[in-house]
This record gives sequence, C-alpha cells and structure tokens, in this order.
Amino acid sequence: MQSEDQHQEQAQNHQVYQQPDPTKVIWKALQNLKLGADRSRWTVHDDAQKKFIALPKAWQLVGKVEGQINDDGTVNFYFDTEHHLLMVLEKQPYNYKGWMVALDRWMNRERPTFLKQIPFKVRILKLPDVYRRHSMVESIGSKLGHVEEVTIVEPTTVKEAEVTVKVHFDVDDQISLTREVELIKGKPPVELDFRYEGLQKFCLLCGSLRHDFDVCSEYPKMQQRQFELMDIGTNPYATAQERNAAVSEYITIKETGESSGTATPMQAEHTSVVAVQRQRPQQRNLHDINIRQEESTSQQDEQGTKRKEVAEG
Repeated sequence: MQSEDQHQEQAQNHQVYQQPDPTKVIWKALQNLKLGADRSRWTVHDDAQKKFIALPKAWQLVGKVEGQINDDGTVNFYFDTEHHLLMVLEKQPYNYKGWMVALDRWMNRERPTFLKQIPFKVRILKLPDVYRRHSMVESIGSKLGHVEEVTIVEPTTVKEAEVTVKVHFDVDDQISLTREVELIKGKPPVELDFRYEGLQKFCLLCGSLRHDFDVCSEYPKMQQRQFELMDIGTNPYATAQERNAAVSEYITIKETGESSGTATPMQAEHTSVVAVQRQRPQQRNLHDINIRQEESTSQQDEQGTKRKEVAEG
C-alpha cells in the first residue's frame, strides 16, 4: 500500500498537471475586446508541414494516420478507418502553434468552399429574452457564417440561458466579437457579444485569421500607448490582472481616444527581446483528409520574444 506521503506527492503532481495553458487563457480573455463594435450595423433577415506530426498527436491517432506534404504546402492525411476521419472532422476546430487550421475531405476538392471554412461553435451573449427564438438566432448566426446548427438552452433557477450557433466561418472573413444588431425595424439596436469555442490567435485589430496585428493594415494607425497595452495583453508572463487591465484600457482608447490609465507598465523581467529583420506576411497555404493552416508572419511569439517566421514547404 502507498504511504500517505506518496499520496500527497501524487496529489500535488496532479494539481500541477491541471494548471491551465497560459496561452489559451490569454487568447480566451482577449475575446473580450469589442472587436467589430465600430463596424457597420447588422440587420436580421426579414424572413427571419511539422503539422502532420503535431495534428495526429492532437487527434490521439499517432501511428494510425499517415501524412503526405504536397507541393503547394497543404498536407494530406490518410486514415486507417472512416470512423477516425469522421471523429477528427467532428471535433474541429484545431490549431497549429495557435493559428487556426482548415480541414476538408479530399473528395470535396472541386467545391469552392474546399479548405475555405472552419466550423466554430459561437455563443451569442446579451440577447434579450424576448428575441431568444430559433429563427432570430439563426439569422444573427448567418452574419458569422453558414449556420449548421442552432442551440437554445432556456434558463433555470441555477443557470443562465445559453444561445449557441455552429457556423462554418469563411477563413477570408474577419472575426466579430461585438456588434450592434437591429433585431426589429424601428427599434433601438442591441449590442451583442460573440465568443468562439476553440478560437486562439487572431488579429487583434481587424479580426483576420490570416495575420497577426503587427502586420495588419491598421497597425500604423495605433498610438504608442496601444502598442504597450497590446504587449501586456498578449504576454504570458504578465498576471491575469495586468492583462485584463491592459485590455480594458485598450478598449477605452479605441472608444474614446483617451487612456483610462488603468494598466501599469510591465516589469522588465517579464519579457526578453531579440532584434531581427521584419518580414511581410505570406498567405501560407493552409493544411485529407487535406489540411490548410491560417498562420502568418508575426513579430511576437507566445513567450513575448521577437522573431521572424519563414513559410515551410
């Protein structure tokens, strides 16, 4: 029988293992940016390569999938069973180094949507109770992508209502995290928030999945203070409180043009910087199945260090 000390050691190890990935926590929190709030209003419808190693590990199918890299940079995967292939497709979305990955069956290669869509489950927040209806939710979801499924869970005494749509998001579109929506003609619009399950890296300025904020066309328009806040908000060595304060102040500057002064400068030991030559982004062919990845050149990686990515394949 194991001693009490051994039991305590195992419990401590289990707690360490359960610590959340800081990168996931950061990018989940960054969905609180009111991205899209300043864009045109939506109106509801009237009729109411390492890739082939990393991904099988994520799928828990190492040894059961073979990968082949194509000349165009995409990757074909060959599955032993149809069951495994369908399971992988069902559990989307996936990412590689934080950037989203598009998957499709090879038989769909002649379709215009081949490797052009990523399925997301999106929670719709702040929708008034009276509008929590299937047709209304489906119409709102259609602004995010092609709607496959609508799920409405009514509230209980211990749980709030949940409104979710499963959409096929076009990889050339921009993520919207907040939008004013005219639900009924002639009535004031309602501001809704959208939270994407499984979403990690995206451009914090325009919402693109194809590039990071430091190569976005909006980048030159940023104020110096916004640069500082962006570094804090995306830095895994910052505390959650520091990151949240940075995001809050960033939103204030974007909305009013003035700083709220709520975020404090990072301590020097939080970041290490290496100077490298800057490279403009290349729209890499993402990853049969067949896989394509949305990834771009970026100046800052997960550890806050400066770097240059070079397209593989």
